[in-house]
Amino acid sequence: MKKIIYTLFVGVLMLSGCAKFLEEDNRGGITNDEFYRTEAGYRSIVNSSYATLRTTFGTEAPWLLLGGTDIYQMNREQANRALMEYTQLFADNGDVLTFYRNCYEAIQNINVAIFYNDITEVDEEQRKTWLAELRFLRAFYHFTLIEQFGGIVINDEPTLEGPRLNLPRQSLEASFDFVIREMEAALPDLKDDRARVSKAAANHYLAKAYLTRAWDLGESADFTKAQEYAETAIGGYSISIPYEALWSPSNEMNDEVLFAVQYDGKSIGDVSEGNNQQSLFGPYLGGAELNHKYMSSPLIPAWNLHKFYEENDARYDATFMLTIYDQYFDYYDGNKDKNEILIRAYYPRVWDREYTRADSLAWVAGKEHQIAPNFRYYPFKYDEQAYRAAYQIDMSTPVIKKFDSPSTRQVFSTHASVRDIVLARKAETYFLYAEASIGLNDFPTAEQYVQRVLDRPENAKDGSTLKPSQSIANASSQSEALDGLLIESAKEFAGEYLRWAELRRTGKLKELCGRYNFDIRRVGVDAAFRGQDGQDKIYRPIPQAALDINEAEVLQNPGYN
Repeated sequence: MKKIIYTLFVGVLMLSGCAKFLEEDNRGGITNDEFYRTEAGYRSIVNSSYATLRTTFGTEAPWLLLGGTDIYQMNREQANRALMEYTQLFADNGDVLTFYRNCYEAIQNINVAIFYNDITEVDEEQRKTWLAELRFLRAFYHFTLIEQFGGIVINDEPTLEGPRLNLPRQSLEASFDFVIREMEAALPDLKDDRARVSKAAANHYLAKAYLTRAWDLGESADFTKAQEYAETAIGGYSISIPYEALWSPSNEMNDEVLFAVQYDGKSIGDVSEGNNQQSLFGPYLGGAELNHKYMSSPLIPAWNLHKFYEENDARYDATFMLTIYDQYFDYYDGNKDKNEILIRAYYPRVWDREYTRADSLAWVAGKEHQIAPNFRYYPFKYDEQAYRAAYQIDMSTPVIKKFDSPSTRQVFSTHASVRDIVLARKAETYFLYAEASIGLNDFPTAEQYVQRVLDRPENAKDGSTLKPSQSIANASSQSEALDGLLIESAKEFAGEYLRWAELRRTGKLKELCGRYNFDIRRVGVDAAFRGQDGQDKIYRPIPQAALDINEAEVLQNPGYN
């Protein structure tokens, strides 16, 4: 995904208010039509279509994918309160507009690439593979928009002659039909190259599209289709990589990963072109003088997320940084004796009771620790109010470590990460199958598929087998089975960009926010979700800027009228 000098400006719904379309730095006098029909030119636009993933998922905090759910709380600055607790979420929200615009700009880039796919300088098989990848990416962006907004404007034409401003919003049914049709059409010509869009990735997202449609439109047959595509995406793969190794900085694009926004430190000239995933989850760790990673800290892992983990679950230690050494990234230095490195912060926990002074003294006496003069410890508290009492203090709760980018440790920037952003992996595919099984009221099968993820090697600290915290197989209803599934999902996918869409499609968003989200409970769940029109805010608002410029009559989502 190399950077190119050709810049595409969206020509559909010109949200910036300008009427530009497909401009370029054309110093050689070559036209778009001439350049994109050369092999070099066409490769550049295919690469730029992949590069849109970096803009959409790596540049801004992914508020719409994570904000306002059950497992993250607001930070001390109450950043983006609108998306975190809904009361102030209106159609002029800037983060909603940015996400909406990024998706449609990406779609327009891809549409132009599809338009020029009749290139004759490459062999037919390569051309067909590129076309399949592009059709999948276009469908993927449309599906991402459906997850957030419901029925959407479908844009499947390049804007080469000028902006199109009369674009009706399609029904939810038509929107799903387009996505599924495009993904299924792309599938036969995709390869098994995991560095690009692969057959397995397409099968995974087809499973998710059918699953989402099944919940949204009440199409029970779609649950079965979701199972079929999920099973094909799994392809007989057994969850086999220990969780700590799965997220090792030296183990990117491993066998479990299906689709990722890829980064390469050698190809990034400026650290600002990295991503910010490592900086999102946890409190501020201090300034550059401490040599810790720079946390932007918009999303604090909530008390209940910590509480979901049980004592024997090794994923807890693999997910959170529970010991901060003299410099944060010392943790990754395998050639250093950790007992010889100063410890600056420690996050102890004993299960089912409070951590005491006696526990602290036993910890100090039981091991050879080198404790820094400014050492602090922040034990987990089983009273949520007490746990939150110190959340405005630097280092007060453990940060998520699984996205850490130690190769850029020397760069104090919130966008210093050159780690790939994993968007889909096979553990999620197992969960999609399980969720579809719940939709079909087959709770035992659902638990079997969740269990196959829990059986990951080294998941249990004592070498035994982890079990779901709440039985899925013995649930008395779909709602109860989903509760059990979503607790397991929270632990397995903490920090990954899945949670909001997962809660929305299962109809659990308002319920679980009311049960677990401290910030939403504080204002009242009905007050948080109820819009001025008396309806709940279950989708995101269509940006007012998009409504204003669209000459078609487009209805706003409920809750925002």
